[in-house]
Amino acid sequence: MSEDPLQHLISMPAQDPFDSGISHEGPLHRESSVFILDVLDRIPSGSELQGLSKPSMYLVRARIDDETVDSAGKDVDTSSGSIGPLSEIRFRDLTEESSNNLNEAIIESINSDPDRHLGFYNRANNLSLKYHAFQLLPGIGNSKAIQMVKERGGSGWSSFEQIDSSCGIESVRLLAERYLGEMNDPSESPSLLELLVRSEI
Repeated sequence: MSEDPLQHLISMPAQDPFDSGISHEGPLHRESSVFILDVLDRIPSGSELQGLSKPSMYLVRARIDDETVDSAGKDVDTSSGSIGPLSEIRFRDLTEESSNNLNEAIIESINSDPDRHLGFYNRANNLSLKYHAFQLLPGIGNSKAIQMVKERGGSGWSSFEQIDSSCGIESVRLLAERYLGEMNDPSESPSLLELLVRSEI
């Protein structure tokens, strides 16, 4: 007696045809809060926000479910029920108000989690024989990068204020400008946002 070739299918558990077994959680599932850059009216009703997520600094939008979330400049906890799910948006899709508030939001995010960002200044090395990672920052040339390496020494810096004092720069502002440039042009390489802020290392 031959075995029915379809018999093994009967005993298999039902499986979702769209489930590949791979996690579908995107990069936004780890975000704990959103700094609101702008609030927009939705058609036909309701509101949505454009914001900067924390800790990974994604540009996002979300439906507003709580009418007390009504203006830019506030932080909203993603698990509070005040906003809907986050979705990523492009820099060019930001409103003028969002664009105007973005640099300050990045600076606030850096200052609220300094260790993550301070690591760049303490670990930066040569990218090639003639190009140091410090030169990725706006306005930093070769001679300034060499001076910064000497000032850093072997022990590094413990605060942004220490960097600013020893190197004569505005370290948070320079890092914020670099991040802003990468948000505007995601093809910039290497990406400090990906290496410092969004990596799971």
